[in-house]
Amino acid sequence: MKIRPGNNPEVCHGDGETILLSCARSGLVLSAPCGGRGRCGKCRVQLLEGQVSGDTPDAHGMIRACRAIPLSDITIAMTGSVELAYNALTDSAGSSGNPHPSVHKKIARPGIALDIGTTTVSARLVDLASSAALDTISELNDQRAFGADLMSRIAAAKDNKTKELFNLINRQTERIISTFQERWGLGKIEQLSVSANTVMLHLFLNVDPSGMGELPFTPEFLGEREMKGELLSLSADTVIVLPSISAFIGADITADLAVLDFLNTEGPSLLIDIGTNGEMALADKGKILCCSTAAGPAFEGAEISCGMGGVMGAISAVEAAGAGGVSVTTIGNVPPRGICGSGLIDAVAVMLKQGIIDESGSMTEKEFFLAPGVSINGRDVRQFQLAKSAILSGIRILCKNAGLKTQDIKNVFIAGAFGFFINKKNAVASGIFPGEFLGPMVVSGNLSLQGAEECLFEKDFMDRCKQIIGLCFVIDLAADPFFMDEFADNMLFDAISRP
Repeated sequence: MKIRPGNNPEVCHGDGETILLSCARSGLVLSAPCGGRGRCGKCRVQLLEGQVSGDTPDAHGMIRACRAIPLSDITIAMTGSVELAYNALTDSAGSSGNPHPSVHKKIARPGIALDIGTTTVSARLVDLASSAALDTISELNDQRAFGADLMSRIAAAKDNKTKELFNLINRQTERIISTFQERWGLGKIEQLSVSANTVMLHLFLNVDPSGMGELPFTPEFLGEREMKGELLSLSADTVIVLPSISAFIGADITADLAVLDFLNTEGPSLLIDIGTNGEMALADKGKILCCSTAAGPAFEGAEISCGMGGVMGAISAVEAAGAGGVSVTTIGNVPPRGICGSGLIDAVAVMLKQGIIDESGSMTEKEFFLAPGVSINGRDVRQFQLAKSAILSGIRILCKNAGLKTQDIKNVFIAGAFGFFINKKNAVASGIFPGEFLGPMVVSGNLSLQGAEECLFEKDFMDRCKQIIGLCFVIDLAADPFFMDEFADNMLFDAISRP
């Protein structure tokens, strides 16, 4: 059987396989934040021809790709809200409006730094001879067809999908390498360095991460790895994988800390890397306390009714306007299609200021519209509360274990691709961070990618990573006697006023 997705090539379909999995296996990736459990409805496509089982088309022929199983050859149409892999790519040259770099510029020794996030994959081309950064590409992670968060990916691996998850990220990595090669007229890449959370690194190397899905959360490896690119069918001579700290504090955090030279910052310093997991590290007196909070995917647009990734058409900023209204900014300055994490934070801050949300999270209205077809509802606010409470609780528990108060922290670094776009005042106003952080807070951007880049040309970078790991002590929030009380208290929107 075959699936014909509009003007795209045919997709071969296996018996009993959903449209979602068939498309993902063939390189046509639809977002499925709920992990294919049929809950979010964000993988819906329009059935034009043929029949399916598992889901019934509505009046417009819309079906959930994660539920629908073709009974014959079918033809489907992708909706405008579907985030497809082939249109999610952005890059530094294209986003600035400048032409792509000329292939006539000679690169003596090409290398690529790669950051694999649960939601976003970012890569940077560098000249190893001069250490110059030349080009950057970011895409939504193709593995999102198996869910928006780490536990969904682990669950898929437990269901014998490790190979499929590996194929998705492997194919995507090679596609990014090929894009750089074509733009710059390159042959084989000399080195590829990879930073990611521990689960993503397992899947990048085709290693089953199932051991991290249940107690005692055991990864197959944590240390750095180096291998020939041909072993992974990648067009790179050497592949270097950065070391992780623990099952849920990965190489991305190691890279963050190494880039910041965290052990040499003056005074107590806190790193917060915001993603589907909120990883944190607090350095004081030569020791680093770390924790990982299950913030969930709300800050990255998933599990939000009109949520989406940071792609074209996503509302990325919201401001109050006259008479209780709002004005919005979208990525690409095109009509709004949904809202991403930074826009969600702004929207909640505005709703709190206008009295639409009370301290408990209850809304005075059923929906708060940001634009035609894009709104925030009560369930969205509750998802936001869960995420912001996880972050704030992690901060308070780290401080408590270090014998510090939040006002004692002298440096606060906000990392992650999402953190680059965050409005600091609204992040405090909406209750993600304590008010004391507004002064010392520095938005640092994608330090994980920067770390992978520095690994390519700084000889002592890996030694610095190992030194940092040796000084890290992991706090298990689930086992901390104060965490549940903190989490309950921090669900309230007045929690930031507490000492």
